[in-house]
Amino acid sequence: MATTYGIASTLVTTTNVNLVGTTGGTIVSAGNNGPLGGYQIIFQHDTGGCGSAPDSGVYIELNDSTPWTHITFEWLGIGSAACWSFPHTSGFGGGAGPTAANLIVYDESAGDRVSRSYLTWEVPQFQSHSKVYACDNDSNNFFRYNTGEYKSFFMQRRRNSLLSYGGIHHGRSCNSTAVNTIIRNIRIW
Repeated sequence: MATTYGIASTLVTTTNVNLVGTTGGTIVSAGNNGPLGGYQIIFQHDTGGCGSAPDSGVYIELNDSTPWTHITFEWLGIGSAACWSFPHTSGFGGGAGPTAANLIVYDESAGDRVSRSYLTWEVPQFQSHSKVYACDNDSNNFFRYNTGEYKSFFMQRRRNSLLSYGGIHHGRSCNSTAVNTIIRNIRIW
């Protein structure tokens, strides 16, 4: 166990992963090759265009070998997307798995948070935008800018139901192609 935000947590490895679902893309690598030997996936978005058919996404479903009610993960992404989602009920890339990922709707007053962001919500221009969903060309949509540089953040969320597995989902639409998403430093408690 390790401590994240003063909370004892477990670093997720392949033994905690029940399945990985993808749509509209390719797994470049996956396994315990992340920082500190934790699970990391690199997913390449191969489809672009706008709408539900050409979207892409990746879903990491965790098992309950380590019981958990909270999750934190690091996300890194390159390229551009007018439409994107992080565990959200109306997400993109639903062919990969459930877009809400069995997580409760994002609510900072209940403890959900984004931290250690780079080229995302730490930039004043982007702070007024939703942290879990977009489908717009608005000037506060961080994913439209700095397209040749990795953007990143950590997201902390709460599990919805202990009766179903949960995890992490990220999807894109109206996006550039042949660009990667990296999900790593996944911790549960």
